[in-house]
Amino acid sequence: MNSASLMILASTGPDTVNSNRVESAFSGTRSTRVLLVGTGRSAVSAAVAARKDSARLIVGALDQDGQSDLATWCPEVPLLGGMQDLAEIILNYRINEVQLTLPLESPLNRLADLQASATEFGIPISFCVKEHAPRVAERDERDESVSRVRMKCLNRHAASEMPWRFLKRVVDVALGALALVCLVPLFAAVAVAIKLTSDGPVFFKQPRVGLGRSVFQMYKFRTMVVNAEALRRQVESMNEAKGISFKIINDPRVTKIGSFLRRTSIDELPQLFNVLLGDMSMVGPRPIPVWVAEQLGDTRFFRRFSVLPGMSGLWQVEGRQQDFDLMATKDLKYVDGWSMGLDFRILAFTFPAVLKGVNAH
Repeated sequence: MNSASLMILASTGPDTVNSNRVESAFSGTRSTRVLLVGTGRSAVSAAVAARKDSARLIVGALDQDGQSDLATWCPEVPLLGGMQDLAEIILNYRINEVQLTLPLESPLNRLADLQASATEFGIPISFCVKEHAPRVAERDERDESVSRVRMKCLNRHAASEMPWRFLKRVVDVALGALALVCLVPLFAAVAVAIKLTSDGPVFFKQPRVGLGRSVFQMYKFRTMVVNAEALRRQVESMNEAKGISFKIINDPRVTKIGSFLRRTSIDELPQLFNVLLGDMSMVGPRPIPVWVAEQLGDTRFFRRFSVLPGMSGLWQVEGRQQDFDLMATKDLKYVDGWSMGLDFRILAFTFPAVLKGVNAH
């Protein structure tokens, strides 16, 4: 794996970040970016079907044996490499679905390796249950045939399957809307306090990496001086976190009211807007900010991008230790063991954890 293609740091860091620093490993789009594995007639069918589906983008294909029907019938789909390049291509091209278009007689060990790689990155594998082999010379017949192809997915996270996806979204919208209505007086008081104690806006937004490695703007109450990012180099030596996190307990860039907002986690409440927008969930892994650094080198941590990031999660209710590897491990524990019951248990423990304020600075 080429770690130079990754540009991520942990979720504790300065309030401001230059959005121009977002690396090509991440994208602001929510389209499903599909990598075809195989370049024969099945790949042609998949590419033609994707032309009708604006939510799916065929990024490219992996060539199995150099015999490519894609090059003839779908020249807009580039060949990105061979099977040995799968991991690097998934990273560099922000792939969030692998579609198998290999012949049925392909070796089982090759298919098993592909599934294992996709599982490590937390992305699903799709394949055709039944395919009507089209006559590629006749585009109209090919289009008609492709429309009858049924797709199945493996490795898809449970939270992305119906009816769980719908139920989780209903819970998010209901709780998020109720919380915002109840917190209007608090929001007003915090806004006044921020404006009276420091210059600058009440809110700030920061690019974060979410579902499928797409980038969204996450909202918080501003707790630092406006030029906090410009001052970061001056305080880097004060970093007290382990791993690739960045955390200073007594950060001189934090405003007077900002210290209180962080300690009580009130600064996180504007993320309720992100929940309503569908960028985040009430429960999930914390969204990671995009900084100019080459930090995330363990591919298994990419499974955290297979679910919506959350306002709260296992890391928040189990101590908030300032250790990135420990935080990421808890995120994987949540991803691999997800259930609606787990979400409700985390929500139940979130309020007591916030009151204790352990490691909340």
